[in-house]
Amino acid sequence: MSDNAQNNPAAGGAAGEQQQQANMAVQHVFLKDCSFEAPGALEINQAEGKPDMNLNLSQRTNQLDDNRWEVILSVTVTAKQGEQTAFLAEVQYSGVFQFSGFSEQHMPYAINVLCPNVLYPYARSQVASLVSNGGFMAPAIQPINFEAIFAQRVREAQQNQEGQDAAGTS
Repeated sequence: MSDNAQNNPAAGGAAGEQQQQANMAVQHVFLKDCSFEAPGALEINQAEGKPDMNLNLSQRTNQLDDNRWEVILSVTVTAKQGEQTAFLAEVQYSGVFQFSGFSEQHMPYAINVLCPNVLYPYARSQVASLVSNGGFMAPAIQPINFEAIFAQRVREAQQNQEGQDAAGTS
């Protein structure tokens, strides 16, 4: 198997007669929950410029059966001007995904990279809509490289494991 096929199971390529080609099917994408709060809208001074924005991402998963997973991507944007919160927008976008041909080793990649790549544009659009409907200028929410985030988490987990192994052998 090529290095690219090992790192990205969706890359395809013939890895042998016995291995089934990995496939991910999006069965359903939907807005699971959203909220918008503007606790300090009346106190915010537009003359002071744009508020500071903070973007927070999180993800939950539910295995529905052997081959189907629900992945819920939460995107929270908090805007503050000084100590005053201008607004808080939170969106949870969910998708039901069916997987076939993914090895146990490659499923974390599919769940943590491929699924959020599908859900994020929907969540980003919904956040922009909530914020603009709330009377604020929609934030420029940049694309996210979920593959880089996943790779960083894998490296950190390996380093933590190596550190624990080294501490156990001393």
